[in-house]
Amino acid sequence: MESTDQERIEFGIFAYIHDSRQTYGLRAQDYLRYRRFCAHRLRNVRGAVKLSQGTSTTFRKKEVSADMVSRPEHLEILLLQAERAWAFAMDLRELYSRTEEPRQRYHLIRRLRAALKAGEQLAAAAAGCGSCDERTLLEAHAYKLQMQSQLHFELEEWTSALDCAVLSRVISEQLALAGSSRHYALAHSMIEAVDPIVRLAAYRARMAGAQQSQPTELAALWHSTMMLNDAARVGKAITGYSGITAALDAFAAGANSGASGDAQVLAYANCLSWRGGVVSYASQELAVLIKDAQDALQKATTDDDGALDEAETAFGRVKKAARRCHSEAVATSAKIHSTASETLESAYLAIQLYSTCALQSIAIAKHVGQAKAAATKLGITIEATDNSAFLGHTQAWILDSEAGEKRGGSTISKRKGQKGGITDSLTEAARVVVLYDVIRKSLNNLKVSVSEILERVSPATSRAIHGHQIIEEVAAAEAYYSCVRGYYSAALHASPAHNKHLDSLALLDLTLTETIPRALALASTTSRLAVPRPEGQAVDDLWRRTVTVTIDDIDAVERGIKRAIPVVGRLCATTTSANPAAAQGKAGTGDWVSDPSGRPVMVVNELAASARKPLPGGPPQYAPKLVDLTAMEFAAVPVKPLFYDLVASSIDFDIDLINQRSGKSSAAGTGGNSKLGSLIGSLWGSR
Repeated sequence: MESTDQERIEFGIFAYIHDSRQTYGLRAQDYLRYRRFCAHRLRNVRGAVKLSQGTSTTFRKKEVSADMVSRPEHLEILLLQAERAWAFAMDLRELYSRTEEPRQRYHLIRRLRAALKAGEQLAAAAAGCGSCDERTLLEAHAYKLQMQSQLHFELEEWTSALDCAVLSRVISEQLALAGSSRHYALAHSMIEAVDPIVRLAAYRARMAGAQQSQPTELAALWHSTMMLNDAARVGKAITGYSGITAALDAFAAGANSGASGDAQVLAYANCLSWRGGVVSYASQELAVLIKDAQDALQKATTDDDGALDEAETAFGRVKKAARRCHSEAVATSAKIHSTASETLESAYLAIQLYSTCALQSIAIAKHVGQAKAAATKLGITIEATDNSAFLGHTQAWILDSEAGEKRGGSTISKRKGQKGGITDSLTEAARVVVLYDVIRKSLNNLKVSVSEILERVSPATSRAIHGHQIIEEVAAAEAYYSCVRGYYSAALHASPAHNKHLDSLALLDLTLTETIPRALALASTTSRLAVPRPEGQAVDDLWRRTVTVTIDDIDAVERGIKRAIPVVGRLCATTTSANPAAAQGKAGTGDWVSDPSGRPVMVVNELAASARKPLPGGPPQYAPKLVDLTAMEFAAVPVKPLFYDLVASSIDFDIDLINQRSGKSSAAGTGGNSKLGSLIGSLWGSR
């Protein structure tokens, strides 16, 4: 019969079976209670659709055929009949395992035949009525094949049992890939029910590797080698095999009807390739959103803020959808317990991590592009090759006050239709520093977000995407951009608007002695643990350009800072010669101001190194190198006697000269006393 979309019957067979079994007895393996529930429920449903089979005194059998199916209750009747017979069979199997009575096994087989008959009627009614949707039809076929596999298994027909179990498993896997998190968990609960049959039937059928391989591998191998290549044999064992494969192909085509081209494959496969690993998930809607976001990012460039804005919006939708799917997966896992449900939760968390990294990479790319454009306009880029580059490519930006006021004092004009930002009222030079501060803040927020997500991701998923290395890469990038920020901050302090040449030199020295060694250490760690990233992946390529830091990048910054130090040193010397009193008042000592090569040597601070967990605002990592008293030559000078014990171990006193000057003979001075005793005696007036 023909039907419209409003009249289509949607009956979740997997959901009905799972809820009924877990609610009415099978949570405690009480098959008798479940069989009684099926009988009572069957009687009530038959009364609701006016298909009662009689009263307490009369009986009149009423079968449900495909022609009369117009409501989900008609399919429920057939499903309850199959479940009632199946529960009776399982109860008999437990009884037979204890008594080994042959009559109980024969009765068990008869009950399984009754369950298979009701399952075949259910599949035939769903296929013949013409009003059931594709998912209901495939679930009916998968349920019928599960009943048939159990019957063949009890009859020790291993090949037929393996054919039915594998085909039921294939249908359930396809249903899991196209649907919600609940559909995914329900389908895998049915898969786990047939996995023991697959494993033992494969062993009894003498399948190669049956003892070592997992059911997933065994089913895939059997389906590809024994079923696809021998459809005639499978058609004899499975009634309606051609119709089942046709319905499966139709369902696959319908699942991809909303996409086109490569999006069809991706939407149906539901796999995400990232950081050298593959993450599988169940949301088809999320797969389409990821594909659209990847395409938008692939078209965007770092210089095109408009295209990057579109990609940022697309990845924002991906992150929002991944959060919603994760919430659904958590709620489903609380009700439907399976290994696949836990894996699905981690998959959605990995997609959240993927979208978060993509969003932060886009933001960093935009800020880096703006900062480089402003630095190029000012002529203070790090990539210069001579010392004068720190002063400007075309003219001396720092020394020429007029050019400095013209360049450094110009404000950024606001784009048409763009809201005012934090850098709109800043000078070009200050804007560069602020942009790199924003980049460092973005990396710090990314590190916190990654840590929070990785705490909830399963170890297997984290290993697949090398999640533990993301934090190390972000830390190395944060240290690198701190080096770059120190360079441009020194240029800002040396500009005519500030004229703080000593502060500029101190910033360069701090970056060279503290920040760059830390960045080199982090970059060397990440380079040893390089993550394989195939070319052509938009997010991986953007991450490689904006976040991944190499030792060569840090060496370039170090060379730029070393070229800038002599330039600022000459400016400090010029300031000192022009106004010595002011320079002396600022520096406290003008020795290393005029001669940068004589600046204090920085060494590791022992107090900071001994601290197990450095606190913010605590002692610095590096401190000026102090004077080594043991390497100094001391001379005796008149001081207070109480301070002699501090240097007594480092001073070799000439006792003979002391005795001679004090009017005492050498013989008297050496009368059985040591040098230290003579010294102490002379100090306290004993002689």
